Parts: sequence; structure tokens; C-alpha cells
Amino acid sequence: MRKDNSDFSTAFVSEAGSYIDNRDYFAFMETDDMACYVLADGLDSDQELHSAEMVVKTVLENFMEKPSMSKRRLMRDLREAQEWLQFESRRVRLKASLLMVVTNYNKMVYVSCGNVRLYHFRNGRLNFRSKDHSLAQSLADDGRIPDEATSTHEERGNLLEYLGNPNGVHAHYAKKTQLADGDVMLLATSGMWEDVELAEMLGALEEAKDPVMLTDTLEEVLLSKQRRAVNNYTAAAIYVNKVFQEKPKNRRKLIKRILIALLVFIVVGGGAWITLARMAANKAAALETMIESAQTADDYARAGDYAKALKSYSEAKNAAIKINDKIHKRLYTAEQKVSQLVVDGDDYVEKADFAKAEASYEKARKSAGLYPPFNVKDIEHKIDQLDSYAETASWMKDGDLKFQGGDYTNALKLYQKANKAAMESGYTSVQKELEKKITETNDKLASIQQQLKEIQAGKLQAKGDRLMKDLDYEGAVDAYSGAQEIYQEIDKLESVLAMERSIAKAEEKQSAEQQKNGQLQAGLGLPDGALNDANAEDVAGTGLTSATAAPAADSQTKATSTGSTGTGSASTSAVKKEASSPSTSTAKSSSTGDGNASSAKAATSKEQGAADSASKTAGASDSVSQDQAAVNGS
Repeated sequence: MRKDNSDFSTAFVSEAGSYIDNRDYFAFMETDDMACYVLADGLDSDQELHSAEMVVKTVLENFMEKPSMSKRRLMRDLREAQEWLQFESRRVRLKASLLMVVTNYNKMVYVSCGNVRLYHFRNGRLNFRSKDHSLAQSLADDGRIPDEATSTHEERGNLLEYLGNPNGVHAHYAKKTQLADGDVMLLATSGMWEDVELAEMLGALEEAKDPVMLTDTLEEVLLSKQRRAVNNYTAAAIYVNKVFQEKPKNRRKLIKRILIALLVFIVVGGGAWITLARMAANKAAALETMIESAQTADDYARAGDYAKALKSYSEAKNAAIKINDKIHKRLYTAEQKVSQLVVDGDDYVEKADFAKAEASYEKARKSAGLYPPFNVKDIEHKIDQLDSYAETASWMKDGDLKFQGGDYTNALKLYQKANKAAMESGYTSVQKELEKKITETNDKLASIQQQLKEIQAGKLQAKGDRLMKDLDYEGAVDAYSGAQEIYQEIDKLESVLAMERSIAKAEEKQSAEQQKNGQLQAGLGLPDGALNDANAEDVAGTGLTSATAAPAADSQTKATSTGSTGTGSASTSAVKKEASSPSTSTAKSSSTGDGNASSAKAATSKEQGAADSASKTAGASDSVSQDQAAVNGS
């Protein structure tokens, strides 16, 4: 493992200077056996596409697929970056300067195209510097200006070679350089090396102990110049603290291996044709897969099913990699990126992170216009719906707060309002959640209503118990019946049966009381008719005026003195007996008339009977008086 047995440390600084956008881009990758450092400077003014970032990612992606230090491989990586820039050059021509440094932790090579520079320092001195592809560098090579003047010459920015050049890419590939412990490599864009001289770089290198200190010091030197306008600047420092030590090569073993390889090639040469045929068949199958997957992905993109389009574009890209079709690989990668942005936006919507959703949709909208399968209006519609989604989410959040506070009625209203808005706007991802919340809130309200009814029924049951103690059995039956209805409504069957038993008990008590009152009346020793007459006479006697009562008393006296017949005597005797015990009659009336309506009706009947009896008695007395007068006259 070369990386584990060496020590390389890296740091960089990259700023926009006096400008809004930083058009520089630096990235690196360190694998177990090799490392690649790439720095690019964007030369165009496109506001949507960053050419420097595009070429750096392209080169690193190709390097990751197959790390190599060979000139053929590295130059091919640059040509692919060139093709990608030309493919994306729709509004303006995309251009960039690029420097790529590759090392196996023992040796290093670099490829440059443009004016991004590499400074290699050893033992505190400049070992070498890469050359620019500029008119100023051409003048220096011809001896017309000093080499150190290339950093300040007015033609330093007049580039003869760069990525994106319509005439093709012509980069410089430097041969392998042996690294040593303590070497320092500095990668810098023109914004850095134009204003920081070599002597200042050496001074900063002498003071710095690590790459972070070196880059920070170079930035301080640059800014201390206090230029009116500061261009984008980037400086990346690589400290080679320890290189990987390789074993000395054994020439005899190398020659032996070469001879064995030649022998094997001769023996299996016939099989090579079979292998090539298989490779051609596999390539044809991959090409067919690429075309089919791309067509399927385009169909999904037109239909707005971006998740499936994303999967199909990925399959098409992988097929393009298998057949080494770099152009279609880039195309499908870009379309896959647009699909991914829309899918990411949809995911952010589900998480209610509408700010990130809008940012993702906006990026997708800007790129979608470049690729026909995508419907820009569909993405714009998604952006327009975000306000409605946000409002729906706000109502749902307010409903949650109401629910947590126990205000279930208002929580239900907010949930229903949010659910209606979600249905109208097509916010389907929250509809199931809202329906669940609505069901849960309704359950809470139903539970509260049941508890209230249980309390109401309990109060009626307690009232019935009190009335039972007060011997008001009819009121108790009414209270128990009301409680029973409520228990029946809330399906508390045990309580319904308990109330049924309480009602039966109250009715039984009421029936027993009525029977007892009837027995008391019968226990006075009078016939039923005589008792009714006496009661009626007693009631009539209390209801009439004194003037009316006097003749009745006289008639009764006369009837007694003359000794009437048996019936009349019995009636008079009964009247006198009742008259002599008014307290008993009154007590009977009170005990039987205060409790219920039936007793009141009986009292009314008795009063009417008493009045009739009094009239009959008075008539009989008058008849007796007339008979007595007749006898005396004779």
C-alpha cells in the first residue's frame, strides 16, 4: 500500500477576490497507489455553467475509473473534458485552463493546458516551473523577453491553448520526475502568480512549516498589495514529507517475465480472436441496452415520472461506459443529474423543507431546457405549488400544536382545512398523514363525549339514589330511566342492566307503599261506603261557609233526637264519630294525598261523595221534622 508507506499533505485557498463568483476550482483524489491533483481556471463568463468545475470533475471521474500516469491515458482524459465543454457550449463558448498532477507517491507527472502553473520546490529552491500556453511565454521561449517577465507581460493572458478551443486541445505532458522527501509542489492560477512574485513565494516557503501556513501566507502577501481589483485566486500546496521507497528492479527477472509473456502470447494467439469476438458481442449487447434504456428514460421524463427516469438514465450511462462511448456517457450523466434534482426536490417537499425543494427545482429548471425530454413547465408548476404546500404544512403544524394543548375541536378544524388544501393542490404525500391525524382527533373527541355522557348518567344515577332515600319512588324511577337511556346510547350494557334493576326496585317500593296506604284506610273499622261518606262530609264541612254549615248541623240534631230508622241512625252515628275525631280524618288525608297524583284524585272523589251525602242527610232531617209536626197537630 503506497499511500500508507508515504506521507503527502495538502491544503489550498481559493477565493473570488473582488468578484461575485469564483471561477476557479480545485479538487484532488488520493487512492492507495496513486493521487491526482487538478486545478482549473474558468475563462468564460457563463452565469449558469462553471467550466472549471466541469473539467475538474470530468478528469477526476476518468482517473477514478482507471488510475494511470501514462501520457496516452492522461491526454485522453483531457480530450474528454474538451468534448464535454464543447457539448455544453450552447449559449457561450466554455473555456478553461487546467493543470493536472499525478503521482504514485514516488514519482510525479503533470499535464497543463493554459496558464495554470506548477511550481516544484526542493531544499528551499525552485526546481522547475511549468510553462504557460500564452503569447508572453512564446516570446520568452524565443528569447525576446526574459522568462521572469512572463508573469507581468501584457500578453500573459493571451492564451494560445486552452480547453474548449474549437481547434482542438494541445496540452503539454511532462515526463516523470523523481520526488524526494521535503519536496513542495505549488499549484496556482493567474490570480495568484500575477501578484505574488517568485521571491515572495520562496520567503513564504521558508517561514511555512506545513501546506496550510504556506497557502495562508501567500494569500496575505497577495492581499497586502491592496490592488484596486483582485481577480479570482487559488493556491494549492502539496508537501511531500515522505516518498514511497521502491525496491530495486531485477533485470533478469524482468527479462524472464517478458520471454514468458511472449511464449504465452504465441501459444494462445489463436484464442485471441475468440476473445475479440466475445468482446464485440458484449459491446453490441451493451449498445442495445444503452439505446433501450435511454429511450425508456426519455419516455419517463416526458411523463413526469422522474424517479423511474433517474433509474433508466443510470442504466444507459453504465452501458455507455461499457462500450467506452464518452459522449453519450456525458449526455446521460447530465440527464440523470436533472432527474436527480427533481427527485431530490420531491423528497424535500415530503420533509416539508420547502426552501431546499425550491433550490433543487430551480437548478433542475435551468438545466431542463437544454435536454428535450424534460418538460420545463412541469418543473415550474412544481415550484408554483410550493407556496400552497407550505401553507398546508403550516396548518398541519398549527393543528399539531392545538392537539398537544388538548384543543381537539380546533385541531380537527385545522387538520380538515389542511387536508382539503392538500387534495386541491395535489399534495398527496401528506394526505395519508392528515387522514390519520383527523381519525385520531375524532377518536379523542368521541372519547371525551363518552366521558361526559358517563358523568351525566352518573349524576342521574346518584339523583335516583337520593330520591330513593327520600321515599320519592316516582322521581327515582324517572332519574334511573334517564341514566339508563344514556348508558344505552354509549353501549354500557352492564350499567343499563344495573339501572333496570334499580327501576324495578323503585317501582316495587312504590307499589308496596300504595298497598300499605290502602290497608290503613281499611283498618278504621267502617264500611267502604260509610268511610267515603264520612270523609266527604268532613271535607265538605271544611270547604263551606259558616252560614251553610249551620242548617246541616240542625238537621243532624233533629235526626238524633227523634230516633230515625236504622239506616239513618247509622249514617248519623258515622257522621258523629268522624266529627268527634277530626284529627284522624285529617291525618288520613295528609298521608294519602301528599305523595302522588292518584291520591289527589281519590281525595277529589271523596269530597264529591261527602257533599252528596250531606245533601241526602239534610233532606232526611226535613222529612222527619215534617212528620213530627203532623203528629203534634193531630
